[in-house]
Amino acid sequence: MKQVKVLKVPVRYNGVTHARGASFVMEDDHVNESIVEVLGEVAENNTPSQFEGKTLDDLKAYAEEYKIDIGKATTEEGIIKKIEEAQKAE
Repeated sequence: MKQVKVLKVPVRYNGVTHARGASFVMEDDHVNESIVEVLGEVAENNTPSQFEGKTLDDLKAYAEEYKIDIGKATTEEGIIKKIEEAQKAE
């Protein structure tokens, strides 16, 4: 995983639009140095999920809003995993 900074135009990644100058974490094989500058390495297990700390109801509402099938997942961890898998598939 790489910490990157948007160079010129907004970049949409994993369902989120990042403005010029914004930094975020991107998978190594997704990095395109013509649109982002690599700031450094990020250990995968140290990257907090944007969904951690959300309630089950919040997670279910997010999944419904973005039409993400959570299958039989009933725990926060399970639903977060389904959401993140769906975002990676985009």
